[in-house]
Amino acid sequence: MGDQLACITLAMFAILSEAAGEAIDLKITAERVPQVGWEVRCSWSMLPNDTLQSVRLQRNGQQFMIYRPEIHGTARAEVFPAADVVLEVQCALTAELGRRGDCLLSVQPRLPPPTELQFSCEVSGERPTFVIERKDYTLKTLVPPSVAKLERETYDSTPDRVMLNCSSTGLPAPILQWTVGEDKVQADFSGRLWNGTSKLWHVWSSLAYTRWQRPSTVTCSPEVLYHHTVVRGTPVAYSGSNSLGAANILVGILTVVTLRR
Repeated sequence: MGDQLACITLAMFAILSEAAGEAIDLKITAERVPQVGWEVRCSWSMLPNDTLQSVRLQRNGQQFMIYRPEIHGTARAEVFPAADVVLEVQCALTAELGRRGDCLLSVQPRLPPPTELQFSCEVSGERPTFVIERKDYTLKTLVPPSVAKLERETYDSTPDRVMLNCSSTGLPAPILQWTVGEDKVQADFSGRLWNGTSKLWHVWSSLAYTRWQRPSTVTCSPEVLYHHTVVRGTPVAYSGSNSLGAANILVGILTVVTLRR
């Protein structure tokens, strides 16, 4: 008798578990928001005979917020500041008994973020079934390099010598590659700065170039290394035949080249 009861219990649990996987339609999406960071949206839709009990949000496996309509009402908004990031959450119901709704999570980095951030959203129904659906989401913090910008400075004493200054932005910090003709060359100076307003790295690089010594096109190419992949931005080029202050812009297409491991 005990064995039969155990089998019935397991069968009922399996049926409920299977139903639970179909009872809540849970989706997580994300998009980049300039000057802010990212927005991660967790939206749900439940069966007509169910009621929302709670929504739990986690970062890196740690719960930082729970939303319960019976306590918080039809909406809840909270801000969770940390040393590296500010998380601003707005949850709202869009249907009776919380059968539909969403939580919008604004991810606002204070410091340069890691290449990936992990978030989870768990939606629970009310009794008697207490249906639960959970999804994990990996937020990839990649922002391709911006179009390279080039400025030049001339020397009154040496008209054929110019200082080329190249800059770009992106995440992770872009690398600026210089080439003269077909040859790669080292920059004379390079630097970078985390911009807390744009939430991006700003990088710059300078190269001294004497036109009469090497009458070739000089190109500055921004690229980001992301998980063994090079993401290249649009480069900019300078030719010694340019008029003062002019630069040839190479119109390019963002390319992704996978490096061999």
